[in-house]
Amino acid sequence: MSSTFLHLPGEGEPIYFSHANGFPAGVYQRFLAALNQKFEVYAIQSRATQINAGKPDHNNWDIFADDLIRQIETQGKPVIAIGHSLGASCTVLAAIKRPDLFKALVLIEPAMLSFPMSLLFKFAPKKFIHDSKLVQGTLNKPDTWNTKEEYLTYIKKFKGYKKFSEKSYNDFADHAIRKEGETLKLAYPKIWEAHNYTMAPYLINNLNRLDKLNVPTIAIRGKANMFFSDKLWEKWQAKQPNAIFLEDKNFAHLIPLEGPEECMKLITSGLKDLNIG
Repeated sequence: MSSTFLHLPGEGEPIYFSHANGFPAGVYQRFLAALNQKFEVYAIQSRATQINAGKPDHNNWDIFADDLIRQIETQGKPVIAIGHSLGASCTVLAAIKRPDLFKALVLIEPAMLSFPMSLLFKFAPKKFIHDSKLVQGTLNKPDTWNTKEEYLTYIKKFKGYKKFSEKSYNDFADHAIRKEGETLKLAYPKIWEAHNYTMAPYLINNLNRLDKLNVPTIAIRGKANMFFSDKLWEKWQAKQPNAIFLEDKNFAHLIPLEGPEECMKLITSGLKDLNIG
């Protein structure tokens, strides 16, 4: 099984965007439109969002990295790859495997564990990880609605979504759910989302390898949050000193969705510093 993509034709060079866990590519419409002002955009749709996805059985995120590699190989030349959260982490994994495919990486709030948490994930019983608040909260959340209005009422309750524009909410209603039978269901199944949470990587050493492989990298974050702490940010800067580090503390982990135009400005600034794009 391989991923598909959303394609926004443009006159600029191609960029490949990989989305976060639980968020189909389509919900990033405003961010993709901002990218499309400068680039031809390929937004990878995770295999989790395919109609025939079935139940997840992978034990790491390499399958998503391999999907990205297969898509980029069709270009026949190195590309700029942009990833958010899980998508950023999988972009790193792909670049480690095939650095020849990447002209530059833009890593927005990559999902990764601290060293102590990585040890916990490695040695703790699987049941302990499965019973965590994040995993169980994901598995127990509603995933079926009768109308888009019901779904919008539901997502507008989330504190983490408060900075979304009305356009972004509508993009979620159009792309985060889809018709299945007589009801609307999550396009990114919660069973896949929860499964992915159980295997977040310890990414720091891979980030260190990007410098050694001479893969130009731009790191972007919002303010410190539960998914990306100040300590991780500082550790990353120490491990990958050749990368360009940019931030906008007006936003948090969902910066491409909260402030797509502002996020695009950071990307443009970073690429200018690298003399790329």
